[in-house]
Amino acid sequence: MPQQPLQDFVLELEKIGQLVRITDERRVDELPMLMESNPDQAILVEKVKDCEFQYLSNAYSNREQYAQALNCGPRELAQEIARRCERRYPPVLVETAPCKEVILKGEDIDITRFPLFLYHDHDGHAFIQDANVVSRDVETGLINWGIYRFMYRTKNETNVDMRNDSHNARIQAKKYAAKGLDMAAAIVIGGPALDKIASMYSFHDTDDWDVLGGFYGEPAKVVKCETSDLTVPANAEIVIEGRIMTSEGWVYDEGPYGEFTGTYGGGLPHNCRFKIDCISYRKGGIYQYATIGGLHPGRTDLYVFHPTVEADIYAALKRAGIRVLDVYVPADGIHNIAYARIKPVGGGDAKQTLAVMLTCSRQWFPKIAYVFDDDIDIFDEARVKWAMAYRYHPQLDTLIIPELNILPLDPLCMTNKPPVNMPKIGFDCTIPLVGNVDRFSFAACTVTEPLGEPSAGLAPLTEAELVTQMAEFIEQSPRTWLEILKQFHGQPYPVIYRAFGQLRHRLGRMADERPTYPYTFADACFVYGKGTDA
Repeated sequence: MPQQPLQDFVLELEKIGQLVRITDERRVDELPMLMESNPDQAILVEKVKDCEFQYLSNAYSNREQYAQALNCGPRELAQEIARRCERRYPPVLVETAPCKEVILKGEDIDITRFPLFLYHDHDGHAFIQDANVVSRDVETGLINWGIYRFMYRTKNETNVDMRNDSHNARIQAKKYAAKGLDMAAAIVIGGPALDKIASMYSFHDTDDWDVLGGFYGEPAKVVKCETSDLTVPANAEIVIEGRIMTSEGWVYDEGPYGEFTGTYGGGLPHNCRFKIDCISYRKGGIYQYATIGGLHPGRTDLYVFHPTVEADIYAALKRAGIRVLDVYVPADGIHNIAYARIKPVGGGDAKQTLAVMLTCSRQWFPKIAYVFDDDIDIFDEARVKWAMAYRYHPQLDTLIIPELNILPLDPLCMTNKPPVNMPKIGFDCTIPLVGNVDRFSFAACTVTEPLGEPSAGLAPLTEAELVTQMAEFIEQSPRTWLEILKQFHGQPYPVIYRAFGQLRHRLGRMADERPTYPYTFADACFVYGKGTDA
């Protein structure tokens, strides 16, 4: 899938019913409630009062949008992301790009050109927060990019949230600070969902533009910045160039902000200052903003964690030799709850699955993990709850791992200064493979499917004939009642039942447990065969 401009992805969202287009002019103070009122679709506001940009939000907020970006099914996101993030294509430098159509420096720099507004009631100020920040490692020269937020200070200055020690940019910033240097950075605003997914992945000793190319399946096109040696994707809508003032330290108050957890998280942290040196953008460009928190915290643009966490878990389980079928991070768990569906082949598979799930993704997610058998559709919350209710043994099937890293925004951490940790928990909702286990008793009760139209020209049998044929059928092999009904389907059901009634006293019942491993429910069903009625 080649590098795509944001406006093309917007049109794709509109074609699949994932975009609300608002053509009449709106004020900036109306934008938060517009986002809140459309949690299941992206919104594009074509005209914002006192602003030259279109406004887009919620454009990577659900499985359908990611499936469109990745060209796969909504249930296949984990597998597809895991496949793409293994590829590497070095970037191609292009001479210019649409984001160079307008270039502002010096006194012309003014971020009030963008639609700034108070998003949540108790936010410290307006934020630019759908910002893919590009920086370069001062030691290796490798490019890193990731999503960060910037709080308004003046028309040419913001604060930037640089707290999380697991982020490469934070690690790089510390290197600059140790040398007494400021870190050049470029804020990329506006990009299709595929770019957002790719920006969630950074690998040690790997340039992030190589990773971005891997998601495209071809080299990413990048263009040089105006005021530094950084490069940015050529499909950017807006680029804000500047310096994160790491030489000053983490001394400026930043926040609070309504976090993607649906809480205000870490109180009033202290962070770095960002000085702006240049703004460039595409004429008539799209200012993209991420929906976060609010009344629908599971259906916002920070959904971007869900498929990437799914992919992390899926890839880790595959590497561990677990026969993993699906991984699902339900939206309402806000990244901290994850399900895995596996085909157990060893007695410890389920517990090992939980241990991997709780430790493999970004050192944060999830806090709570569940593992299920292959007969449970983990995308169906009703089936998940059923399996939790009747396959989970509280004393035997609970795994607690103490002192694991956790998302610093979790209010249970009681601090906004990482690193933080707390116990994580896993629930084994699979049927035991070891011990004297009657697997049939765990089988889900399904409803018998219609047997279909009887064969044309089927000759009717008398009750006596049916007794004889039914006896022969059962003598060949033990049969379930369903197998008997299928065999004689088309004969009048009263005759079938009366014929069986004549045989019942000669038949016994037994659990037909065939010696196969791992067992399936078909291997443990009750059948009629030779014996004595009991």
